[in-house]
Amino acid sequence: MNPVTLFLVSLAGIFLVGSVGEAVFKRTNIPDVVWLIVMGLFVGPVTHLVEARSLGRIAPYFAALTLIIVLFEGGSRLKIREVAQEAHRSLLLALLTFSASVLAVFLVALIPASAGLLPGWTWQHCLLLGTILGGSSSIVIMPTLQQAKIKPGVSNLLNLESAFTDVFCVVGTSALLDLFTSNGGSSPFGALTRSFGLGLFFGLGAGAVWLLALKPLRSINQPYAVTLSFLILLYVLVDRSGGSAALAILAYSVVVGNAGWISRKLKLTEPLGMGEDVRGFHSQLAFFIKSFFFTFIGAMLTPPWGFILFGVLLGFLLLPARYPGAWVSGRGGKLDAGERLLVTASLPRGMAAGVLATMPAAAGMAGTDDLPVIVFACVFTTILIFAVGFPLALKKSAQAAVPVPVPADRTPDDPAA
Repeated sequence: MNPVTLFLVSLAGIFLVGSVGEAVFKRTNIPDVVWLIVMGLFVGPVTHLVEARSLGRIAPYFAALTLIIVLFEGGSRLKIREVAQEAHRSLLLALLTFSASVLAVFLVALIPASAGLLPGWTWQHCLLLGTILGGSSSIVIMPTLQQAKIKPGVSNLLNLESAFTDVFCVVGTSALLDLFTSNGGSSPFGALTRSFGLGLFFGLGAGAVWLLALKPLRSINQPYAVTLSFLILLYVLVDRSGGSAALAILAYSVVVGNAGWISRKLKLTEPLGMGEDVRGFHSQLAFFIKSFFFTFIGAMLTPPWGFILFGVLLGFLLLPARYPGAWVSGRGGKLDAGERLLVTASLPRGMAAGVLATMPAAAGMAGTDDLPVIVFACVFTTILIFAVGFPLALKKSAQAAVPVPVPADRTPDDPAA
């Protein structure tokens, strides 16, 4: 089979698997990304139709574009009112789960690093691995919860937690990477503060400017192309200035995604908002990117097997790391036993972790060439755990929500009832 034919057949297969996976997901609650990773395993390690080495050369370019599109997709769908209502609980849950996950991964990674099983690794590599794997994936969590139709309170709690931890992972990893690979003498706190501050400043400012451009965009034939170009330029500008480009994209997306709400609050005569053509095209592009990326993860799962096994171990480790956050979230009867189980099971890592795994090697950090294999194996493991655990937790939650029938010869106020 010649390369062009192979490329076209692979492309068709990826899109078909992604589409069929979404249909299966609607019936079984098994995340569609599982089948995409399996597709990647088939074209990569199993049949060797695609070589991991050739994919590795395009990873940094693909990763940056993926990050921009994923953050815009997630941020533009966050509603300021919902964020305000559940922000305190979601932020607390995000801080607890992220901190516990980073600490667990860091401590466990130190063991093989100290024993020389991870060549060239120091405590910096272990900490970086912890921040990469610290948060759940909004691109896996959000559509799953939407399809499952669980209680709005629980759904908003987990959606916002995944959005917050995506930011923690991206911003934390980017800041640490800048700190570890720079020759400057700035303190970690100063570097993080500068990164966060510049990212937030540029993101909010760009969002405010873009609100003014929403009306003229309606008269342009290709409004999404202009929007995506602006996003890419914003990413480059903030990154070159030393700020968190990821946080800037997210802040911009939240502002633009809530343009209608902002215009009503400002009592503008003509409400602002992104056109349906922009949202629709971006949704399709996000599907393509998601399909490619999770297939890419499967194709990159190649030996050495020791790194793959280590990633699998980390995937199972991340499940108990969610226990403290789930317990705190359920205090005071806010969550029943089934809902706490849902919170615990909602651990899948995804595109953010996969994208971040390629950044250290691209930045020239020594000893990180095999880091993507560890991260991709962990991502696949957490998605499998979620695929099995989420339907079980959903079933238990539904059983807990069924009221106990009161016998006909007793009243609800009867103490014996």
